[in-house]
Amino acid sequence: MDFLRLPPPLRRSLLSQPTIRTYLHRLLSTATHTTTTNNAFTNPPPPPPSTAQPAHLTLSPSTLNAYQIALPPHPHQLKYAYTFFTATPPLFLFSAAHFRSFPLSPHPEVAFLGRSNVGKSSLLNALFGRTSVKDAHVSKKPGKTRTMNGFGISGGLLPGAAPKQGEKEAAWRRFPRGGCVVVDMPGYGGGSQEEWGREAMKFLEGRKQLRRTFVLVDAEHGLKNTDIQLLTHLRQQGISHQVVLSKVDKLLYPGAKPPGPVRLSNNLLKLKDLCASIRHRLNEEAGDGRKHALDILCCSAEKGLDERNRHRKLGVDEVRWAVLSACGLECDEQGQRKKMWVQDVNIVEKEEDYVAEREEEEEEDGEEMLKYSPMVSTAADGR
Repeated sequence: MDFLRLPPPLRRSLLSQPTIRTYLHRLLSTATHTTTTNNAFTNPPPPPPSTAQPAHLTLSPSTLNAYQIALPPHPHQLKYAYTFFTATPPLFLFSAAHFRSFPLSPHPEVAFLGRSNVGKSSLLNALFGRTSVKDAHVSKKPGKTRTMNGFGISGGLLPGAAPKQGEKEAAWRRFPRGGCVVVDMPGYGGGSQEEWGREAMKFLEGRKQLRRTFVLVDAEHGLKNTDIQLLTHLRQQGISHQVVLSKVDKLLYPGAKPPGPVRLSNNLLKLKDLCASIRHRLNEEAGDGRKHALDILCCSAEKGLDERNRHRKLGVDEVRWAVLSACGLECDEQGQRKKMWVQDVNIVEKEEDYVAEREEEEEEDGEEMLKYSPMVSTAADGR
């Protein structure tokens, strides 16, 4: 019954009765409480502002490196890469001053190159796990590496039998299948020579065994003009390459003491911004209006991961995994070596034909190669 629709005389008469008045009072109180409860469920009050701070970034493969193509490696993959490179000492296979002097080997290869004194030799020694015995010579004088030197990483596989006394056999012929070859290239920029750059470009453009080129860039100084010229040339030629920022400890650990969680997080953010700026600069210099995906690895040959793992240098395991991935030597899901499926692709025959063709064309297109090669500069890049 709608009490308000009753005639006024009847309403007055009902309200004069105490029992009726008490009943109406209770009814109105219940209706008001129900309405308030429904409004509370349909339109809940806004939550109080959160006072919790965002989580700080910690050191990991995904925060240290900038991946756009590959996935960040898992811990068991990093452990496998560390074991692969440190199970046995690297085997020095060859040294070549000219492209035509390279052996016709069947092993996958990767190349490391960068500006003079970018820290390439130190990184290679850390890569090999040889901090006490220097396989790649470290020097403060630019241009110390003058030839293209190949080091074999077997992953624990034993090489073939040594030659008998009085017999000679090339080391690369005894190197076992299932390993890879790391080629230490001469530096470009200050202290380099035109001939080094010319032969290096022949190798990068014509070597059939080459799987990827790792270009080192100093994290403290960033991209230089010679770096941009080389990376742009590799992109235009369709040569597989990857940028490696060296000496990142100067950005992440600028002081003598390790940074606290807040400062380390801020430094990691600055490192990400540096990687983003490198990508943007390279895309601009390419001039094709496209945004190319590029993985950028960050490492240090000086700083360890932490106090317990001083021998495990910062970001070096990620570089090791990138080398194995480029050569098709990844581990399985259990972290074990995959079975090798060897397929004869006639690498040696193709390489031999290419060398012969290049020797015939050297006289004709030598000047043209000098014109377009970014590694033949002899002046220091101070720009």
